[in-house]
Amino acid sequence: MNTSSKTSASEGNHAGLTPTKLIELRIGMYVDLNCSWFKHPFASKTFKITTEKELAIIRGLGLSSVLVDPALSDCEKSEQASSDVGKTVAPDFSDKSSQNTESSHSAPHSPMVIHYQESLQQADALYKQAVAESARTLDDIRNGSQAGLAAAKQMVDGLTELLATDDASSAMGSLLGTQELDDIGVLHAMNVAVLSMLVGRQFDLGHEAMRALGIAGFLHDIGDRDLPSDLRHKTWDNLKSGDRRLVQQHVDLGLHKLAQFPGIPDEVTDIIRHHHERVDGSGYPSQLKGSQLSLPLRILMVVDEYETLVNAPDIQNTMTPTETLSKLYLSAKTKFSEEVVVGLIQTLSVYPPGTVVALNDHSIGLVVSINLHSRMRPLIVLYDPAIDRANPNIADLSKNRGLSIVRSIPRSELPQETSDYLNLTRWTGFFISSSLKTLEEERVA
Repeated sequence: MNTSSKTSASEGNHAGLTPTKLIELRIGMYVDLNCSWFKHPFASKTFKITTEKELAIIRGLGLSSVLVDPALSDCEKSEQASSDVGKTVAPDFSDKSSQNTESSHSAPHSPMVIHYQESLQQADALYKQAVAESARTLDDIRNGSQAGLAAAKQMVDGLTELLATDDASSAMGSLLGTQELDDIGVLHAMNVAVLSMLVGRQFDLGHEAMRALGIAGFLHDIGDRDLPSDLRHKTWDNLKSGDRRLVQQHVDLGLHKLAQFPGIPDEVTDIIRHHHERVDGSGYPSQLKGSQLSLPLRILMVVDEYETLVNAPDIQNTMTPTETLSKLYLSAKTKFSEEVVVGLIQTLSVYPPGTVVALNDHSIGLVVSINLHSRMRPLIVLYDPAIDRANPNIADLSKNRGLSIVRSIPRSELPQETSDYLNLTRWTGFFISSSLKTLEEERVA
């Protein structure tokens, strides 16, 4: 896995750092976890502790100590941490019409906004075309049409080329989950294909391996349509044992359909056959485990589970991206590949697009982009109902070092008006439709 380019140059320098026992850690301390990427779920191994949740995660890593940088630590917060246990920054849902926010928040013409918008427009054009054609493509394949398989390969080829750059990959991550389709199975196929390839970039998979992973992601549930419709919309935990055995047959049903197409690479069918295996051998159909599972297969296993949880058939069982990443990380040592779960976190960041977050100045906002170069400092649309929605208040954390994310906010904590305002589909649509000329005119004004 290529991680050398994804950490800051300072992360290898331990000068001035103090070894500190985990029990002595406090909110406000700037820490260097001094361990491998694969041992922790954070976007970087160096950061300031801001919440009790982060403290709990660090203390659960099994490390004997971590390094603390006193120069970058907030002494006041560290000293008062014991009296602040359980407290978090309260999000501000108030009308901001009388507040001056320009001093602390970025204008919408920063270089990051411009790059994000340009890449998003390019990615959106291809993604919408792929989504629009995907339902027909899957139906053609189910009906044995060679044209359907050719269309699927062409679609994946286009995505593979697009995802070769960081800007396009960041933009594509913003589009996952923003499309509205009546057929959730088609959306699942598209999202698994795209996200699997995004994670594959973290491991520097070659062109052919990426292509095979994308095709397998798109076709992995091709046999689902042959199951009774009531079973397709139930989660695994809600199925009876007899129904579970029936659902497991979708793998063989899909492989049977694909067998009529000569020339499908063995790598593709192998991933499809085993995408429900688990690293501890508890999966199906072959109870494979550990080293028996290839890296592309382990990627698809994790991504399939992630996408199923964030876009569950039953909306009451849907989890937020951040909640899902936490759940996957906790189960990484048993059910899934730990390095792949970390790769997924690095791909989406700790706060994936669509996450509502509280900032250290008591404002709240919606994460709209992945910043691959500084994952804790994404682009955020701030909640501010008093301003013209055609000219939103945008915080570019990559430029504004005074702002930082304190925590993610479950949508259940939000007033309905706030949740509606912070809608990812709406704001990606805004960036796609807004012209660069308009942004430049706003900058001049």
